[in-house]
Amino acid sequence: MEPIRPEGTFTLEALRRWEKIPKEAQRKILDNVFCGECLDVVTIRLEMAKMDGKNLILQGKCQYCRHDVCRLVEPEDE
Repeated sequence: MEPIRPEGTFTLEALRRWEKIPKEAQRKILDNVFCGECLDVVTIRLEMAKMDGKNLILQGKCQYCRHDVCRLVEPEDE
């Protein structure tokens, strides 16, 4: 399966974290983002990823309406 990369930029730390997530799980994460404009669960068109502490923040646009959306990926128990 092809790696999922943003159209924009990943910080180095975010890229390392993202690559630890299995590809199937990456797809599920990207396909389950809430859009406040559509008021529904949508797929994110990934533009940027960064870390906030131990949390991975994925930012982009709703694939349907192009509204800004983001997804927080919390760390698994270490």
